[in-house]
Amino acid sequence: MELYQTVLVAAATGFCSAFGTGVAMKTDIKWMREIITKMDTRLTRLEQKE
Repeated sequence: MELYQTVLVAAATGFCSAFGTGVAMKTDIKWMREIITKMDTRLTRLEQKE
């Protein structure tokens, strides 16, 4: 019974960790896309001034 509970807790912890990592990566990728778009807009604006 102890082994079963230990494995269950380890599996639950692993699942939660993987889920949290996935959510964090998705958020970071979205943020990076927004930053790249803003930088592209700024660069285009600067190129047009010259």
